Amino acid sequence: MAFVVIGTIMLFVSWLFFNGASTASLFVPREQSVSKIMMVTIISGCSSGLFASFLKPHISKRYSKRYRYDVGALCNGLLSGCVSITGVCDNVDPWASLIIGLIGGLIYVLSARIIERIGVDDPIEASSVHGICGLWGCIAVGIFHREEGLISPSENSFNFLMIQFLGVLVICAWTVLLSGIYFLIMKKAGLLRVSLIEELLGLDVAELGNKARF
Repeated sequence: MAFVVIGTIMLFVSWLFFNGASTASLFVPREQSVSKIMMVTIISGCSSGLFASFLKPHISKRYSKRYRYDVGALCNGLLSGCVSITGVCDNVDPWASLIIGLIGGLIYVLSARIIERIGVDDPIEASSVHGICGLWGCIAVGIFHREEGLISPSENSFNFLMIQFLGVLVICAWTVLLSGIYFLIMKKAGLLRVSLIEELLGLDVAELGNKARF
């Protein structure tokens, strides 16, 4: 878990520069400045992380006196907030970034629970953090964009939101199609799964020659 926290901190700090560079210039209006973008990224990430860390133990039915706070959920929740705000980071108000982060944390927790229940093997919950929250980030652009979103006075705000939904559908279709082709080929070639003995031993032993220690 210590490595998870260190990795999350590295990602979080790097995300500030990643989003900050979306302006493509330091000479932009104050409301679209690098510092403003970094601020809304921090607000969204922190609100999502805190909300997820308190909510997930209850949603996953693991809450107890000894298991009140989920550090893993805090880390993934923080990243979920960063994913959720990235699409609209250069055109969003601070109050909206708080809402985006809270919704992102909720979506992460609920989607992780659903994915676990249906038996999908995703131990690091990447599909929830980057996939589901990424889709929410696209839709959030259509809602919270300062100039063209639903909250703006623009007359084309609804059409702008529908464009985001269309983008989500296209992304999903493209991903399902190409992933389906790839995994079908891998399955036919017998390369989709490791051998039974490697599965029983675990890949830490089979590929790295040592057991994972927790």
